[in-house]
Amino acid sequence: MDYVIKNHKNLYIRLNKNGTPVTCAEHEKTLFEQSKAKNILSNLPKTLKKLNFIVEAIPDIQPKEILNSNAEKCVIEGGNYIVSDQIKQWVEKFGICDDILKEAQKRKKELNKALSEIDKEFINIIHEIEFEGKIDLYGGWQERNRVKENREKRRYIKNEMLVLSSVLKMDFRNLDRNTIDKVVTGLTKRKFTYRVVEEEETESVV
Repeated sequence: MDYVIKNHKNLYIRLNKNGTPVTCAEHEKTLFEQSKAKNILSNLPKTLKKLNFIVEAIPDIQPKEILNSNAEKCVIEGGNYIVSDQIKQWVEKFGICDDILKEAQKRKKELNKALSEIDKEFINIIHEIEFEGKIDLYGGWQERNRVKENREKRRYIKNEMLVLSSVLKMDFRNLDRNTIDKVVTGLTKRKFTYRVVEEEETESVV
């Protein structure tokens, strides 16, 4: 087993061409036998002894090299997968849910537009009443019916919007037919990459 002389700052000792110990970086270090390393350590100059060098053994078994991440990997593909009937049924059910939600969103936009038209109609009725002259009882009854009919239509729209809004506020953001179809399609294109198994080193017994 080889030994080196180093300190806690990863400063090493090597022997120069004259055999004198000098400091160096790790890649320039000198390997010693244990007895020689201890002898050099005990006879270091005072300036080097202040740096708190020690003798440290270097293991005979070096750490295994890290496998090259760019090495060719063995991949197998599953091309014979058949989507089960149960999965197909769930895809269809979730797809229907997605279709219904999209229909609800479209309907809500239509209701918003209809509500705006109803409110405009009400404003027109009010201004007609404001600017018209005196009317008889029958005319008053007709105006009353126009206002009542307008308000009833508005209430029907508001009630439907209330129901749709309460459902659309729920978290269905990721419920999408296309997303579900992609997941199922991915099942038929699954791949498996073989895991790298490192062989353990065994010592031969003589």
